[in-house]
Amino acid sequence: MLEELYRYAVDHKLAARPGFKPKRLKGYFHLSAVGQFLDLEIREKDAEPVSAPDAGAAANGTRYCNPLIEKAGIVLCIVNDEKKDKNVPVKHDFFLSFFEEGRNAEPLFGIAADALRDSGILDEMRRALADKRLKPADPVGFAVDGQYLERSERYYEHWNQFRKRMQTTSRGKEERCLITGELSQPMATVPKVSGLMSVGGHTSGDAFLCFDKDAFQSYGLKQSANAVVSEAAMTAVNAALGELIRKADVLAGAKMIHWYSRQVEKQEDVLSMLFGGGLVEGEEEEASDREEEREAFAAAQALVQSIREGKQAGKPDMMYYMMPLSGAGGRMMVRGWNEGSYEELYGNVCLWFEDLRLILPGGQGMTRPPKLKALCLRMLKPGGGSRIWERMDHELSNLAQRVTYAAIHGSPLPDEATYRVLQWLRTSFLADKDKRRGNGESGTTEKGDNAQEGDTRKRGGQETLAYQFLKAWIRRKQRKEGGEEIMKEELNRQNRSIAYLCGRLMAVYSVIQEKAMPEVNVGIAERYYAAAMAGPGLVIGKLSQLSQYHLAKLERGLAVYYEKILTEIYQSMGESDIPTVLTMMQQTEFALGYYQQKAEIYSGKKAEER
Repeated sequence: MLEELYRYAVDHKLAARPGFKPKRLKGYFHLSAVGQFLDLEIREKDAEPVSAPDAGAAANGTRYCNPLIEKAGIVLCIVNDEKKDKNVPVKHDFFLSFFEEGRNAEPLFGIAADALRDSGILDEMRRALADKRLKPADPVGFAVDGQYLERSERYYEHWNQFRKRMQTTSRGKEERCLITGELSQPMATVPKVSGLMSVGGHTSGDAFLCFDKDAFQSYGLKQSANAVVSEAAMTAVNAALGELIRKADVLAGAKMIHWYSRQVEKQEDVLSMLFGGGLVEGEEEEASDREEEREAFAAAQALVQSIREGKQAGKPDMMYYMMPLSGAGGRMMVRGWNEGSYEELYGNVCLWFEDLRLILPGGQGMTRPPKLKALCLRMLKPGGGSRIWERMDHELSNLAQRVTYAAIHGSPLPDEATYRVLQWLRTSFLADKDKRRGNGESGTTEKGDNAQEGDTRKRGGQETLAYQFLKAWIRRKQRKEGGEEIMKEELNRQNRSIAYLCGRLMAVYSVIQEKAMPEVNVGIAERYYAAAMAGPGLVIGKLSQLSQYHLAKLERGLAVYYEKILTEIYQSMGESDIPTVLTMMQQTEFALGYYQQKAEIYSGKKAEER
């Protein structure tokens, strides 16, 4: 893991100099060549971080701070009397001493030091800070005569010597680095990396390697002696982590960082396709989106083909690496590790999208690959409140990782996830029934049947993600058991599963009522779907009786059309008894039979086209 991160940093030229770290800052104080204060430049919010000296954990103490780029309150010696922060003047003097001692190495440092010692200029900078609405906690830097000080290379040796004096541990013997295998002076503690605040990380960053607990000293080894790493190697690893964390998607409380053993183009990044898939819940598809998706898969397929043919010089076996990360008490928590060949990954992701492929609720076209995060929304407990992202972190932290593992390895999906999706689906129908009853909504509109059908399609679009997941689960179940994969993306009349046929019946009865009685508040689907999914034998008879009343209200041609569909389904059942209890597998078949039959009807296909 460490070696691959180190290699990523080297390949992408991220290996920063020891003692340096990428930093984000809010602004620069500009000084003239003679030390006059000119202006406070405000940086854009999305500006790239800059590489600057970093004091590490020492900056969290009472004496030291970071040189060149630090909090404005320390730079300008702004003391908050209410907080009684007596450390600010001490840290301000330390910040100033770096400029003073470095004026011979970098003359611009001397100009900055003189300006900071001038009380009048200091007051001007404080007023500019307030005018530009920056806070004392915002990090700032300096520019002298148009030159940004941290970008100079002349002070590097000065910083090396200055930093050595800050180190409190004495130099010991050289040991072999765990990452590079070279003899070097080991680090006593490892610097922290920022970027995990959204997933439980600390504001000051989180450490990837920690050895400060008694459990790590059972053999008399303390701190770095447990896993010796050199400063240069660990700096590179942290630089790689910082870059990968910044670009990573968040899923159920974890940053899903990933990379490859060689550099790939954006359109070849298969894992990004997985986490940032297609459209979600009723979004309209743009032609450009579809074309971009096709181009991305084509680029990935071309890369796989070139690997097979040996055209990737020196790297025929390209690998991928994925590591979900979150923060916990100032430490990074590695929540999984996945690696494998790019070729296998490409095949498994294509298979994942194929398993999810499903006819749209309106029967026109097929769904696009959804985001993993969107699929996970359908696994949340019903009625848990509106703060869905926080609930996802709490409820699905482990389950989401297992679903991800199944997607990238082509393995079966966890049954627990399917149970949750089925529960969500049942509850969505019940909630719709309660909403209509509670609000006294009427289905009556000026457009009659078309409006009712439009409402049904809209709700169907919102539920499509659940049906997509169920289809993927059942196909992988069938594939593992070596059986025929009879669950297709659209209606399959060769599917003789009694549960699937019961779902089809439920759909037809529901549509018949929608057409016959568009004004009803609560339809058959809202009233009976949940019960029918659990035990259709207790419901189908009642629906069959009701359908006779509803068919009598339809035009004769339309009634005959629906009667033909019902006859076909009952003939497919033969003499099989309709079950009173369905297993989870059968409930999934029921749900997909219902969905696909409705999509078939809404597609507008005529009887002779069927």
